[in-house]
Amino acid sequence: MALVSLSGLKSNRYVFGLLLAVMATCLYSLKGILVKIMYKNGIDSISVMALRMFFVLPIYVFIGIRIYTKLTPKQAHSIKSNWHLCCLVGVVGYYLSSFFDLKSLNYISAQLSGLVSFTYPIFVCFINWFLFKETFKKEMWLTLFLSYSGIILLLSYEFNFGDTYNVLFGSAYAIGGALAFACYMVFSKRLMSKMPGTMFTSIAMGAASVCVFIHFLAEEEWKDITLTLQILLLSLTIAIACTVAPSFILSEAINCIGTNQVAVMGAFGPAATALMAVFILSEPFSSYHFLGMTLVVLSVSWSFLMKFIKTKLHYPKD
Repeated sequence: MALVSLSGLKSNRYVFGLLLAVMATCLYSLKGILVKIMYKNGIDSISVMALRMFFVLPIYVFIGIRIYTKLTPKQAHSIKSNWHLCCLVGVVGYYLSSFFDLKSLNYISAQLSGLVSFTYPIFVCFINWFLFKETFKKEMWLTLFLSYSGIILLLSYEFNFGDTYNVLFGSAYAIGGALAFACYMVFSKRLMSKMPGTMFTSIAMGAASVCVFIHFLAEEEWKDITLTLQILLLSLTIAIACTVAPSFILSEAINCIGTNQVAVMGAFGPAATALMAVFILSEPFSSYHFLGMTLVVLSVSWSFLMKFIKTKLHYPKD
């Protein structure tokens, strides 16, 4: 019975991790939609990032201080030894990745940006394989194949009906964002094994915020931003619902199921982006979009069901 309970606990933790990964993915996907709306109000990429971090930074500072006061001496020593690495990973994952993602939205649709951005699981898997010699389970390869078949299908549609220069330029920015986020995914897991995940996230986001403010002040001034109630509400929503909440949710998901599985579940992001882009931004939705989205959703569902069924079949009987 004890073994059954242990297996059930592991299964529940895995399912919980998958649900957290999907939730974080959907919240991150919403960011691109809201940013598109802000662009229509005359706000540029770095201003969007600065406004977001203006609301975000105090939250992470508050959370970080609260957690730090409750750390054990061993945990505090680990943070003092690794804080600079946390800052570096945070700058790559939350500053560079966000900057590239937002720049891509200047050139391509929210759907295409979301699709290309979520190629990051490929980079995660290959970084883990190249640097840490991690292997893949067979079902993960099939999941990735189906997911990115759907992504390629939508990319071909954009090339046929969109401006080639904008598609290439915007896609390049999105790929840069995907690579930066993949590096964050890989190295954050190793740093979070040495400290509480929320502490790591607070340090990482704090460092990214500083870089965003430096970038903004080097290019613009606060007085250059035309602040309306809509802009402030959108910025606050992006800060809380699309930054703070998913960053902590993602950290917990990584702790539950690991970077590779979180990366695979991230393939659900393009489908979430497509649905929101159609209903909120009134972007076109063709048979290409439907087939691509279907491939992505089916691949993620298949990955979930295979793991769940396999776990159930290995439960020992009373």
